Amino acid sequence: MSRGRILVLVSNDLTYDQRVRKTCATLMAAGYEPVLIGRRMNQDAPETIDRPYPTERLWLPALDGPRFYWAFQQALFEALSRWQAQGGVAAVWANDLDTLWPAVRAARRWGWQIAYDSHEWFTEAEGLKGKPLRKAAWRLWEWRCFRHLDRMITVNEAIAEAYRKQGLMVEVVPNVPERVAEAADPMPREELGWPTDKKVMLMQGAFMDRDRGALDAVRALVHLPEVHLALIGAGPEHAAAMGVAEHWGVADRLHVHHRKPFDVLRRCTAAADIGLSLDRPTVDNFRFSLPNKLFDYLHAGLPVVCSDLPVAGRFVKEEGLGQVAVFSEDETALVQNVASAVLETLSSPPKEDHLSKVAARHHWGAHETKLLGALHWVR
Repeated sequence: MSRGRILVLVSNDLTYDQRVRKTCATLMAAGYEPVLIGRRMNQDAPETIDRPYPTERLWLPALDGPRFYWAFQQALFEALSRWQAQGGVAAVWANDLDTLWPAVRAARRWGWQIAYDSHEWFTEAEGLKGKPLRKAAWRLWEWRCFRHLDRMITVNEAIAEAYRKQGLMVEVVPNVPERVAEAADPMPREELGWPTDKKVMLMQGAFMDRDRGALDAVRALVHLPEVHLALIGAGPEHAAAMGVAEHWGVADRLHVHHRKPFDVLRRCTAAADIGLSLDRPTVDNFRFSLPNKLFDYLHAGLPVVCSDLPVAGRFVKEEGLGQVAVFSEDETALVQNVASAVLETLSSPPKEDHLSKVAARHHWGAHETKLLGALHWVR
């Protein structure tokens, strides 16, 4: 018998959010029925996606900006009201700050439990850089929501510590993959258009925002004449990559792919030789992040080149996963540092059995108890 429905809220289109997919799987295994609610990016997209639980994708004409966020808050609450009318709702699960207020409002009105999962340091995100009024508005919105919560979860200890200063109990559930019995079967490089006789670097990311390092990786190809680069994802830097490659004369060694379903992405990752995570320390959300792609590379057995950041860089160094590229404000020096780290990693990669042992310590199942402990009653 089901322990009740948990309405899981996100602001994306549901398809590529692996953390939320794993959360819903954990909730199902614990006896709940998750209902995943997000949005459509175009009006003609299906209203649901194929999952073993109910899904709903809302349509809003505005896709970003204040008008979108205001309409999205209203649309989410209306969706929660419809599910409440059907009965059986036990809790609401908000993912990131832009879904939290409708969740708090609904939990207080209908006596549900609530959980809050912050996938990033929302008020220190790249999109708020240089926008003090907008950042102040989100901080006020955050305070308005947090006064009704006792606890939350987030993705790493550095971000957790920042939230603890606001009086909440915060547990860390990192962006790690599920443990699988067998490694992914590498996608044949011929199907991807990758060379079979050259080394291939991979950077993957559902949204390659500004300063996420994709363009730095492209420019590094100038210093890596025998290496190719594959980008899998979406976002501003993903879109700009081929133009930058053409400018620098390396377009023939750049392979740009759109986002892929998780099972396909795992096979693509396994086909590469080295994984890249090159966030610049331009905002605290990047500076203190621990990207899920680091763990995806690890579980695929790939050595890593990572930015020398306080959290991600330290993790790579302490676990012996590859090399870090020292950040520099000088663009030329930065790109050379990336290329040098790649060459060093390729010439002396960590051993496969070492990567396998590290991967065995970092998997989703090790954190499911903390995840389920995020459910609590609102104040």
